Amino acid sequence: MAYKFYWGEFLGYETYKIVQVRDRRLGILHRLFQFAIFIYILFSILNSQLYLKKEPPVPGAVRITLQAPPTFTNPPYCTGGELPCVYWGADEIHFPNDAAGVAFLTTRATVTRYTAPENCNFLLPSSPEDPCIFNTKTSTGQIITNKSYIADIENYTVMIEHSIRGKTTSISLRNGLMDGEIISAIDGKTIKSWTNATRIEEDPRANGDILSVKQILEAAGVDLEAPSFAPAAVEGELNRSSGVVIVIVIDYENVPFKDNVIKYKYLPQVIDGAEYKVTETIFNDDNSYTIKDRHGIRLVFQQYGQIGEFDFITLLTNIVAAFALFKFAAFLVELLMFKFLPQYEKYKFERVDDSDKGSINNV
Repeated sequence: MAYKFYWGEFLGYETYKIVQVRDRRLGILHRLFQFAIFIYILFSILNSQLYLKKEPPVPGAVRITLQAPPTFTNPPYCTGGELPCVYWGADEIHFPNDAAGVAFLTTRATVTRYTAPENCNFLLPSSPEDPCIFNTKTSTGQIITNKSYIADIENYTVMIEHSIRGKTTSISLRNGLMDGEIISAIDGKTIKSWTNATRIEEDPRANGDILSVKQILEAAGVDLEAPSFAPAAVEGELNRSSGVVIVIVIDYENVPFKDNVIKYKYLPQVIDGAEYKVTETIFNDDNSYTIKDRHGIRLVFQQYGQIGEFDFITLLTNIVAAFALFKFAAFLVELLMFKFLPQYEKYKFERVDDSDKGSINNV
C-alpha cells in the first residue's frame, strides 16, 4: 500500500502531556534514580568545589636559597669513590644564587686558571690570529681543583619561597601563609608537610619551606650513585658526576569549605637522560681567567593549579546544569517501561486531528 502524505503531520504541533502511571514498580525505580542523581550532584559540587569561581594562579616569584649543614660528615663516596671530595660553602655550590624559579646545585667541579701570554691582555684582542685571544684549548692552564665531588651535598638544606595571586579574584598569598607538602614521584606518599605553626617551630626566621637536598632527591626518585643514562655520559659515569634535571610543579588548590584558604603540593619529577653542566668564567685582576666547570642538580619550578573564591552565580549555574540530569532519570524509567510494560505505551503517545473536532486517537 502506497504511503499517503498528510500535511497535518508536517505542519502539526507537538506538545507534552503529563500521564501519571500508578505503578509502584516504576515509581520506586524513578525515585531511586532521582536519589542517586541527587547524591551524585551533591558530591560533585562539594568534591569538585563547583561553588568557587576558579582561575589559574598568576605565578609570582619563586626564590631558592641554600644553607650548609651545622656539621659536615665524610660520606662514603668521598672515601671510597672514584673522585676526591672538596667542601664548599653554600654560596659557592649554589650558582647563580639569585636566579628566580630555578636553582643549580653543584655536585662535581673542576677549577682551572688560565694565564695570558707575556704582554697580552685577554680582553683586548687585536686580530683573529692574535695569540692573546683567550681559548681554553690553546691558552696555558693550571688546574687549581682536580675533578672532585662536592662533599656532603645531600645534607645541605634548601629554603623555597613562592607566591601567587589571582587575576579576577582578590587572592594574593605567599607560601608562608599556606599549608604545603612534597609528594614522592615513586609512590605518591608525603615526604614532608608544612603549616604556619610547623614552619615557626622549625625556624622562627624562615620565610619558606625548608627541605634537605636528600629529601628532594628522594621525592624525585633520584639516586646520585646510580649510573647516568645521559647520552653524553661516559660509560660507568654516575649521576653525581654528570648531573640531573628535576622539574618541580607547585600545584595550588583551595582547601574545601574554607573561604580563600589555599594549599599546595610540590610534585617533583626527574627528567630521564638529562644531565646538566654550567661553566663559570671569572676574569681576575692579574689578567688571567678562572674557569669553574660545574655539573650538578638543576631544579626547575613551575607554578600550576586552580584557585578561586566563593561565587553565588557560579554555584547557581552549576546547580541548574546538574539538575538537568533528573531528565535522564525519567528517560531511563520510560525506556524500561516501554521494554517491560508495553501496556502503558498507548497512554504516552496520542494524536489530535483538527478534523476530528476534539476527538482523540491513540497511536
